[in-house]
Amino acid sequence: MPSGRTHDAITVLLAVPTFAAAWGATNSVALAATATGAMLFGGLMFGPDLDILSRQYTRWGPFRLLWWPYRVLFRHRSRWSHGIIFGTLIRVIYFALMLTLFACVAIYLHAAFVASTPADYGAVIRAWRAIEAGALMQGRVLRFVFAALAGLWWGAASHTLTDVAWSVLRKGSQIF
Repeated sequence: MPSGRTHDAITVLLAVPTFAAAWGATNSVALAATATGAMLFGGLMFGPDLDILSRQYTRWGPFRLLWWPYRVLFRHRSRWSHGIIFGTLIRVIYFALMLTLFACVAIYLHAAFVASTPADYGAVIRAWRAIEAGALMQGRVLRFVFAALAGLWWGAASHTLTDVAWSVLRKGSQIF
C-alpha cells in the first residue's frame, strides 16, 4: 500500500481540483472552501487508517485516545473502515457519538462542580436545545453540513481509491 507520505501528498494535490469542482457545483466560495477544508481534514486526520497506528491516528495527539475504541472495533481494511460509502459514514457517526459522550460528561461536571446544582438529564437536554437553536439560527447551516460531509467523504475516498489503484498496479505488474 502507499505510504502515509504518499497519501498525504495526494490529499494536498487534490485540494485545488476539489475547490474548483465544489465552486463550480455550488457557485459559492464559502461552500467550496468548506468542502475543501473538510476534504483536507478527511484525508489527513479523518481517513480510513484510524483503525491502525498510522499517521492519521498519531496526528490526533493526546486526543487519539478518542479513536482507541474504533481501532478495537474495526479490522483494518474492512468494508467498515475502508469502504467508500460506509467508512466515512461510520467514522462520522462514531465521532459524533464520542463528542456527544464528552459533551454530556462536560455538562454533568459543570453542573456538579461549577454551578453547584445537581446534574440531571434536564440540564443535558437544555444544553443540547441551546446548541441546536444556535445552529438553526444560522440559516444556511444545512448546506455547509452537506459540503463538509461531501469533503470528508472525498478525502477518505481518495485514500481508499489510492489503495485500490496501488493493489491493482502491483497485481498487474506481477502478471507480466
